[in-house]
Amino acid sequence: MEYIDAYFNQQLGPEEARQFEQRISEDSNFAGEVAFYLSAKQALKEQVVLEKKEWFKELLAQNSSVNEAYHTGQVRKMWTYRVAAAAAILTCVFFAGYLFFSKSASPQQMADNYINENLKTLSVKMGARDSIQDGVRLYNKGQFDSSLQQFETILQRDSGNYLIKNYLGIVYLRLGNYDKALRYFRQLENYSTLFSNPAIFYQALTLLKRNQPGDKQKAKLLLQQVADNDLEGKQTAQQWLKKL
Repeated sequence: MEYIDAYFNQQLGPEEARQFEQRISEDSNFAGEVAFYLSAKQALKEQVVLEKKEWFKELLAQNSSVNEAYHTGQVRKMWTYRVAAAAAILTCVFFAGYLFFSKSASPQQMADNYINENLKTLSVKMGARDSIQDGVRLYNKGQFDSSLQQFETILQRDSGNYLIKNYLGIVYLRLGNYDKALRYFRQLENYSTLFSNPAIFYQALTLLKRNQPGDKQKAKLLLQQVADNDLEGKQTAQQWLKKL
């Protein structure tokens, strides 16, 4: 909520603001939080106006002098108290809304959010111009079919290349061919000597995205394995396990 508030108070830099606006268009869960923020802010504004009107009505009903009460600090003190109370209520509403939106995200929404934030582009080695990097560049341009063909060709020459299997799994995931994505991620799991291997986490990600009967339970087991064994994706796995 502090992040959202910073945006509307123009406290974010140009690049941060651009990323904020892009996230709204790509992340439905985040867009919901922003909508909740705006509606709650408007509700507070209306409540403040209503409280002010009611308070002055009470003063008039008691035949009190508004000016005299103001100068003696009575109105000021009461107004400060009511604004503070409204702010406290709004904070609770914000927190409850945040929990609601976080908890209500579907498995597919969680998978989509992760893909948009982490797999929209793949890292490219600066200055490198080999067949693998060409495939990565095609992927980053959104040319998934071309990048798929490039990676498949490389795999035919080098069937043991774990990096290519990782890339193929990701491309098939983006193309919506979840069975093939799972096949490559399961093959990647066999490379147990890798210092960092996302295979099990990516299998869970794919299952959440596919969201067929039984996929959620299978994904939870894989995520628990990631969390228990301190595998790549542990932090996200722990967060998702609380929501599933």
